[in-house]
Amino acid sequence: MMNLVYVFQEYPVFYQPYIPPIVNALMDRKDINFKVNVFKGNKQDYIVKIPPYHFRRIYEAFYHLIKNSPRKLNYLEIQSLKQHVDILHLQDSFLHPKIIGLLEIEAYKRPKIIITLRGADTYLKPYVLERWKLFYKNYGNKVDAFITVSKHQKKYLTKWGVSAEKIHVIPISFGSKSNESPRKLSRNKIRIISAFRMTWEKNIDSNIRVVKNLIDNGYDVTYDIYGDGADLGQVFYLIDRYNLNDSVKCHGKIPNEEFKSILPKYDFYLQLSISESAGATIIEAQSYGLPCIVSDSDGLPEMIIQNETGFAVPYYEIELAAQKIIELYTNEKKYNLFSKASIQFVNSKFTVENEEKLLVNLYKQLLN
Repeated sequence: MMNLVYVFQEYPVFYQPYIPPIVNALMDRKDINFKVNVFKGNKQDYIVKIPPYHFRRIYEAFYHLIKNSPRKLNYLEIQSLKQHVDILHLQDSFLHPKIIGLLEIEAYKRPKIIITLRGADTYLKPYVLERWKLFYKNYGNKVDAFITVSKHQKKYLTKWGVSAEKIHVIPISFGSKSNESPRKLSRNKIRIISAFRMTWEKNIDSNIRVVKNLIDNGYDVTYDIYGDGADLGQVFYLIDRYNLNDSVKCHGKIPNEEFKSILPKYDFYLQLSISESAGATIIEAQSYGLPCIVSDSDGLPEMIIQNETGFAVPYYEIELAAQKIIELYTNEKKYNLFSKASIQFVNSKFTVENEEKLLVNLYKQLLN
């Protein structure tokens, strides 16, 4: 039986609602002894809370004294060796300093190390944080596997010196297979939704200006934006600046289940990000039959089928994005084809069952 440990800073409190379903799926498997290690959070049957810092320091000092070992391992590393962990999978990539000691050990004497990367870990942090650049340079090819969520992210990671053979693309999932029926257009007005963290990467201004363009061209539009973040104030400022208070509403962050429950009320999902490794909400929107208008930045084009489930346009092409919405809104037959194809597409590629299969195949491949 495989001994598999996931490591989080905190669980289940984080911004990625797509993680608990895959954790539950792995926990239910009979061929895997699965545990979650956390530095913060509550202990549960399958969740092991790592002791506080001072306890760990005392434990580490005592361990090294008894073992007379020149190699200084931390508590997590020591426990991984003592418990004969087969695979140690970091879900919070910023915890990578916690496994440097293991990476210094010969590969056959330690657990296999896997690190799942978020978009910023690849596209942003190595530019501004020297420790990330050095980690990739010095240890990138000692890590047994990195997981990215798109082919574009994989290719970009090689920029930092990581071998392509070490990088595995495993798309995020939206849940189990969608049984939704294709959407029917709202005939009285165009209903658009977006949901993302309010940061510069999300290109808030362009998203809002697409709606302004539609309104300027005589269309009645409702645009609802969900999410929070450092640039939340920009949303309210731009709504007021463009005189869109009657059409555009910012609702802040809501629970993921509530977000999914309101998706059927809308006609389109919009996200013209400047940088994006993937996009969980884009996948969720398609699972409810919403065609998606996204930018062609980074991994976003991989989240749709161009000209079949949505359109990927340059993030600065405001008029083109608006035209694509009009193209579908004024052609109900074409819209219905896109809606049907959206559901079929995510069911074929982005279910939790598919993610589980790809992960387990990777684990077995590394162990064999």
